[in-house]
Amino acid sequence: MTSSTPLPLVLAGPILRRLEPQRLAIWLVATQPLQPEFIFPASKAQVDCQVVAVGQHAFIHLLDIHFAQPLPCNQLLDYDLLINGQGIAGWAPHLLYPGTQRPNLVLRDRLDHLLHGSCRKPHFPVADGLLCADRLLQACEKPTDRPAVLLMTGDQVYADDVAGPMLRAVHSLIARLGLFDEQLEGAVVPDSQALYQHPACYYHRADLLPAQERNETLRERFFGGKRKPIFSSSNADNHLVTFAEVMAMYLLVWSPVAWQLVNLDMPSGLTAPRQARYQQELPLIQAFAGNLGQVARVMAHLPCLMIFDDHDITDDWNLSAQWEETAYGHPFSRRIIGNALLGYLLCEAWWNDPQG
Repeated sequence: MTSSTPLPLVLAGPILRRLEPQRLAIWLVATQPLQPEFIFPASKAQVDCQVVAVGQHAFIHLLDIHFAQPLPCNQLLDYDLLINGQGIAGWAPHLLYPGTQRPNLVLRDRLDHLLHGSCRKPHFPVADGLLCADRLLQACEKPTDRPAVLLMTGDQVYADDVAGPMLRAVHSLIARLGLFDEQLEGAVVPDSQALYQHPACYYHRADLLPAQERNETLRERFFGGKRKPIFSSSNADNHLVTFAEVMAMYLLVWSPVAWQLVNLDMPSGLTAPRQARYQQELPLIQAFAGNLGQVARVMAHLPCLMIFDDHDITDDWNLSAQWEETAYGHPFSRRIIGNALLGYLLCEAWWNDPQG
């Protein structure tokens, strides 16, 4: 897709979040503020829609839906979201299972069957575990076969372990959506745009700290690899820094639509070893992206509850008092951690409990 191609209205979602007998929360990201019409034959519903802008063409939507009467348990309940009069079958057909016209949900009367997962690294050299969940849902013969919830207990994204092609996709999506820029204090670059253009942007992010003696402890603890520093992942040299990078990462791990807006051309200026690493990582990222339609389908049919672990923020986050003293005592590391926490709030935590 070229930069002149019109943007899709919906970038990611709908993702079912908290489901109760008289309440449902849905997460959705669009390229403009929307007022989707919620269609739910099982009950009348009141929909409150909150919108948070994270870019010129990126708006997080929280649909907080209250039902007029308690939903029936253990039944398939169809739903739809009309946008400009068009339902999900029109604007996100990848979310539908064969033979259906709308997605559906099941309110289970007992939590006797759930799915649990964590640690979803895009460049890990095995198939995405959520594909098993998709096969399971497709094989369900009756509503009571369906799990009550998908419980994801950490590392929904890896902010601290990022493949080069994934970071390239992140930057391509930032530019396409106009995700917001920010100032950076305590680094050799003054702001996010300077970061994206800096020679150290790919595979050398430790070099973004000024070469001063007082930064050596921070450099070692954040980017020192196997010595268990603050940024202690072995791939911390591509650690996400800006909020725009974090937000783009969430879109790219949950939605096939976002991948239609990016290119994976190798960035210029990489050394020969880094070029080889990029080429090695590329097919892993392409395979991950190629299966996201099925992943998104699962999340449109199962309520999803989430909490962070360390990699959503950074490896071994808050592991010790020494870690905290070093991390929170420097404006650059403090900014990195804060941006990851903001992404967690908007993409994971808030939707667990919309009133929280």
